[in-house]
Amino acid sequence: MLKAAILFSRIHLHRYLRIINQLGIFRVVFLAGIVIYGLKATLKPEILHWQAVAVVLFIAQSHFKRKDYILLNNLGLNKPGFFFLLHLILLSPFILLYTFWPDYSALLILVTGCGLISLFLKPFGPARKFTLPAFRFLPADSWEWRVGLRRSLPVIVIAYAIPAIFFRFDYLFAASMLVLSITANSFQQHHEPLSMFEALKTNPAAYLARKILLQCSLFVILVAPLMLASLFLFPEGIRPVFLIFFNGIVVQALAVSLKYAGFSPGDSSPYLMAIPVSMNFAFIIPALLPVPVVMTLIFGRRALTQLKIVAG
Repeated sequence: MLKAAILFSRIHLHRYLRIINQLGIFRVVFLAGIVIYGLKATLKPEILHWQAVAVVLFIAQSHFKRKDYILLNNLGLNKPGFFFLLHLILLSPFILLYTFWPDYSALLILVTGCGLISLFLKPFGPARKFTLPAFRFLPADSWEWRVGLRRSLPVIVIAYAIPAIFFRFDYLFAASMLVLSITANSFQQHHEPLSMFEALKTNPAAYLARKILLQCSLFVILVAPLMLASLFLFPEGIRPVFLIFFNGIVVQALAVSLKYAGFSPGDSSPYLMAIPVSMNFAFIIPALLPVPVVMTLIFGRRALTQLKIVAG
């Protein structure tokens, strides 16, 4: 099982390197600089656990959306032990770092998170859509949210259930809001066909503004109960929650801008979502908070140009 875990870890690393290669040299250098600065800035005992939470969330997202369920079943590897070994191998640099760090809370979060994630043997996929609501009360042009909520409903339920059960831990409200922000970003990786754009009979500027407004408004509605509950229970520690909330709104606008900056009707761009996902953690480093705003302005102009080209 160890040999198989090593082999699959190499396959996953090759896949991520291929995705990085598709981003282009400028985006790779930019993201690398942000990641290096972020890792350096979070190497402090008081915020190191946030780094561990971010790593666990990244692994969870990959695990729940994996597409090797049938292959692993046929090989007899669809077991918690295999996934636990695989995650430990992939996260070995962080494990070594946390092992030699004086604060072991981050190591405990990392190992416990990997263990819990490994217990889920089936990925979350469209096979369960027939059991979920259609969310027809949402506006028709927010189809990303109708589809995304159905696909991600288990994640959303867990994000609400954990702080509700362990409500004495104030940081869980902030962590759940962070999870919901990343989840909402993922709704924008799929591109609608051109017929949807033409059906609205509007100009590109109004269409883009409408999409950004819908994304930000629905995100606010999604996380508002968590923010209000945190404000009521822990008013003295509300600062991180507010930072995640306001940064999350900006990152939602960035996700929409990125989508339409590379808009290709009927296509998808999951690799572009690496940028807004990383920007969700800008609240950890105050100096990075203006970066999502600047990127939204830059890619917003590109999105408008791209929509004009596509619309003819």
